[in-house]
Amino acid sequence: MKTKLLSLASILAVFNLNAVEIGPTGSGIDMSGFIDLAFTDQDVSSQENTVVGQVELNFDFTTDGPVSASVDFDFGGNSKYGAGNDYDGNLEEAVVTYAFSDGFSMSAGKMLSYMGYEAFDPTNMYQYSYAYDSGNTAVQSIYDAYDVGVSADFSSDVFSLGLWSSVENDAGYEVALAYTGIENFVAKAIFSDFQSADNVYISAGDSGNSGPYKKSTYWVEYSAGSLILAAEVAQKESLDSGSGSDVDGFLLMGNYAFSDKVALTIRYSEEDVSAFDSDTTLNEFSKITISPSYIFTDQLAGLLEYSTYEDDVETNSDPEDLIAAELIFTF
Repeated sequence: MKTKLLSLASILAVFNLNAVEIGPTGSGIDMSGFIDLAFTDQDVSSQENTVVGQVELNFDFTTDGPVSASVDFDFGGNSKYGAGNDYDGNLEEAVVTYAFSDGFSMSAGKMLSYMGYEAFDPTNMYQYSYAYDSGNTAVQSIYDAYDVGVSADFSSDVFSLGLWSSVENDAGYEVALAYTGIENFVAKAIFSDFQSADNVYISAGDSGNSGPYKKSTYWVEYSAGSLILAAEVAQKESLDSGSGSDVDGFLLMGNYAFSDKVALTIRYSEEDVSAFDSDTTLNEFSKITISPSYIFTDQLAGLLEYSTYEDDVETNSDPEDLIAAELIFTF
């Protein structure tokens, strides 16, 4: 399962995410999940917004043999792919995995992308918003979300390699390489290529992409005691004039845990949006995020966020500041 082989450590890793056995003893069927509650204030829609941001239910099946499976359902106001579209309703993932050894497995089904440092689910985020959101918390501009395909994943103490291919016509593919040979240090390079305008990954904030593209992200993370430092460079390159704009971004992030309960995240990011196949800059955003967090119990955590934006293109106005508060309950 792609999200587990190449997952990133998060501030919520201290949560005790023990799954609940829901079948007969020894059946290997477990359930876990989370409830995400959020309040945001940003003058994008000229009103404050309080939502049940996301409710997720995860069902995992394991055996004594090499086969495992996982099915994840997602609901809520911030669901990236709710009912009413053509993308399998609220089904986030449905994956069957065969492990040939401790380090090598193959998976098939609907699964999340390898793409990006910042995670798909709020339980794996250090703050509320994405770095590349162009001043709109509902959308991020570079990462992909999920698709139906097959993957082969290999991992060792030094590196991990993931290869994924769509099973649609004119299939796209992803390649993810991670280096973990230095203690407390991770470096990853991830590439994707979707040449067909009809068969593309569903974006993490949109119902779909409008045309073929290539994407890449390169990121590093280093942890030293209570401090986590990370940096990323990310890019989306559209391949025809109907597929939208090109996007380049980078982020610098630091997270410091003052205690087992209190932490602070500071992030700086930039995002340049240019016209297709030209050097014409449409937007040139910079963003500063400050986000303190507090862990109330092993199952409940909360965070606050303040983000301010600037658009360096003289003819554009700056996006409104973002204020957010979030509670996450895990089970």
